[in-house]
Amino acid sequence: MTLALRCGMLFDGTGADPVKGVTLVIDDGSIQEVVAGPPPAGAEVWDLGDRFVMPGLIDAHTHLSIIPARGDQMGQLRERPGRKALRVARNLARDLDAGVTTLRIMGEEDWLDVDARQAIAEGELEGPRLVIATRGLAPSNGHGRGRRGFDGVDAVRRAARENLAHGADFLKVFATGGVASGSGLDRSAYSLAELRTIVEEAERGGTYVAAHAHGGPGLLAAVEAGVRTIEHAAVASEAEIEAMARAGCWVVATFSILFRPDGIELGDRDNPAVQEKVRWARETVATSARRIFEAGIPIALGTDSMHGNMAFEVQTAIRFGLSPARALAAATSGGAAALRVDGLTGTLAPGRRADLIALDGDPLADPAALERVGLVMIGGRAVRGEGFRR
Repeated sequence: MTLALRCGMLFDGTGADPVKGVTLVIDDGSIQEVVAGPPPAGAEVWDLGDRFVMPGLIDAHTHLSIIPARGDQMGQLRERPGRKALRVARNLARDLDAGVTTLRIMGEEDWLDVDARQAIAEGELEGPRLVIATRGLAPSNGHGRGRRGFDGVDAVRRAARENLAHGADFLKVFATGGVASGSGLDRSAYSLAELRTIVEEAERGGTYVAAHAHGGPGLLAAVEAGVRTIEHAAVASEAEIEAMARAGCWVVATFSILFRPDGIELGDRDNPAVQEKVRWARETVATSARRIFEAGIPIALGTDSMHGNMAFEVQTAIRFGLSPARALAAATSGGAAALRVDGLTGTLAPGRRADLIALDGDPLADPAALERVGLVMIGGRAVRGEGFRR
């Protein structure tokens, strides 16, 4: 059955100006065309009234089983598989409620993301599309270490190949310390040789590497090694920003976990070392984010397990200097390009999957409109809101 969505305003994510009063024609889960006149004969018509229609949001950095407010995030990843799995459905539901149609999962133990991706594809679990890393690669003494660390060129090569064999869409490496562990945000976790090996294995497998890297020598080593996306970059210096720009890296900004009071601030409230890192990172990231934005580095956005908070990510990016249009792009088409799924989703152009949301209000004029999601579609199927049938 062909579906026709009458839009109050359409923002297609391609860079074109929004247009009023057009109809999206969807068939077999994909966008067929955008028409200004009557819908095709025989189509099922949904009238969205004056709602603002745009591509579904892409959370480019998150996890399935973590709830930051509980604290000890790496401890959560190392819990028994059944215990972790109990948190997944609730987290995914929050993302759908917030209009997220694609998630990039930045590391899970026990192949939990492999099983969740399959369960969603087979209709056993409701959730956004998943792009997965499987295990995060971290040294034995580094931030992000899961059930085991991977040390040396041979070990990281083997781990990378095992991840790809289990179905990883890309590889995730921890190149610096992190806020939640209280470790050095600007210290190097891996040698350049180890990082180059991980990038080599990713490229051999036809994919790329995403690096947790806040700043300092670890970030520079990740850039030199050929990492595609730099995650966080919270304390990146001007020289490090210039290096990312020269190399053509993407930066995936993650503001929610750092700035929301129910993020690291709450989860690790009894850990003075972590709280000190939170204060330092908050003071620094506002400056580094503005510099990154001004440098023209391509941007995507992620909540880092603050499920349901992509609206906050967009609003914070605007507060730190992105225009509303560029912030919306970072949460949609930019995220798709960073994840290399832009041939599938991220825009509402003919041939793309009908992953879309309808909002009460115009987020280009009022970014808070992103908090008022009335319809969520994934592949042309409504997963939230069905009250628009004519």
